[in-house]
Amino acid sequence: MALIVGGCLCGRVRYEVERDGAIVDYCHCDTCRRSTGGATVAWMQVHPSRFRVTAGEAVAYASSEKMIRHFCSACGSQLYMTDAEGRSVGVTVGTLDDKDAVVPAAHGWDSARPSWLCLADDLPRFAADPDYDN
Repeated sequence: MALIVGGCLCGRVRYEVERDGAIVDYCHCDTCRRSTGGATVAWMQVHPSRFRVTAGEAVAYASSEKMIRHFCSACGSQLYMTDAEGRSVGVTVGTLDDKDAVVPAAHGWDSARPSWLCLADDLPRFAADPDYDN
């Protein structure tokens, strides 16, 4: 079991997550772009039993019927996302302490990627949710 840690910009909310078996990918959907303020966001998806908040408490925001995003109430960092069914936790890769701890393996919602964003890689690209998200 490889534990990696992360947290928000101000350090109030901290978490740990097991890297083994994680699914790591980019999401280019409109909701992810708007919630992070970035052109894309990389997610590390794990089973809820593989994630825990170790300090502070994140504030929840239901961004859709299916997804709940969790932010630091002090600095506003989006830290993770959960689904209504309790199937997974998606950790924002940008909040990991070790920026090289995981590497994305695919692009989701590539059809919504801004036309000016060019990521030169050979990763699989899915027009909407990747097959493994369904």
